[in-house]
Amino acid sequence: MTSFEEDPIERRAIAAVKAGDAGSYEYLMSKYSKRVLSIAWGIVRNAHDADDLAQEAFVKGFQSIGRFETGQPFGPWIFRIVTNLSLDVMKHRSRVHHEELTEDRPGPRRDDADVPAISDEIGRRIDAAIESLPEMQQVVARLHLVEQFEQSEIAAMMSLSEGTVRSHLSLARKKLREQLADLYGAGNE
Repeated sequence: MTSFEEDPIERRAIAAVKAGDAGSYEYLMSKYSKRVLSIAWGIVRNAHDADDLAQEAFVKGFQSIGRFETGQPFGPWIFRIVTNLSLDVMKHRSRVHHEELTEDRPGPRRDDADVPAISDEIGRRIDAAIESLPEMQQVVARLHLVEQFEQSEIAAMMSLSEGTVRSHLSLARKKLREQLADLYGAGNE
């Protein structure tokens, strides 16, 4: 989804919520819940955390609906909220992970029950390659390559310049090509 079409029902729902009709928020939640959950999961890579973040994003969106700019599509706004919440969780995890390792505890293992099944080996290799990227490259790569957001949308969601997004994406693609060169019969470029 690269462009957000005008949705008169969405526009009316936002106006109703701003006017105090909390029930109208249900339309916005149902329309965007799958995508919000997908964005959260793509960043935090844990089903339970992604569910919590999606719910938190919608609560935060509801609480701050008064600041939502009338006439704008709701999608990019709620996507930015869930992206920022998810990035905050990742920052917290890296601090906790660092503390765990310095206390001679093993790092957290990835729980396979939290990861949707990817049936083929190529999918697993691509997923592992993306996961091996530095955090910002990983997030930008997932949002662009998996979620198919435009670079300008990612820039807005992450409060980055488009140039910074392009740079992260370029570096991520280069590393992915190197890691996955054997899949395409190509050597390192």
